Amino acid sequence: MTKQFVTVTVEEPGSQEVTKPTTVANDESKRWRGGRPINAAQMEERVTAAYNLMLTGGSRRTNAAALASRFGVSIRQADNYISQAQELLRTDFQGQKEQVLNQVNALRLTAIRQGMKRGNYQVVAHLLDSLARSMGEGSQELASQQQPTLSIVVEDKRGHS
Repeated sequence: MTKQFVTVTVEEPGSQEVTKPTTVANDESKRWRGGRPINAAQMEERVTAAYNLMLTGGSRRTNAAALASRFGVSIRQADNYISQAQELLRTDFQGQKEQVLNQVNALRLTAIRQGMKRGNYQVVAHLLDSLARSMGEGSQELASQQQPTLSIVVEDKRGHS
């Protein structure tokens, strides 16, 4: 980043010229104008960048700081981009839960096979537990259906003659 300098004449005895860096006070182009509007393509680029940062991990604060420095916006505005990206992420996976679960289960099965080959039995046990839970085993609904029922019938064995 290069610094711009402007020459300002200061009214002092001797009338000397002093070079000062540009600031909001002495440079019209740096003054806030109620926020510069951005076009749809710029907004899409910024929200997509926020989306990609979310997918790579990191905290919300770290992602906001990265977006703020990349696009020259405030942390608050960068946080707004992250909120829009979260909404985008929410709508992307809506209705695809079944497909995602199938893909995750296929990955689990592949990892189980590889773990068995390598002798990582503890990893295999955790993956099998995870796979079983994804299939509903251990859920409260299934457990309530499988509980035994106790039925007591009292018959009168006294002789009725």
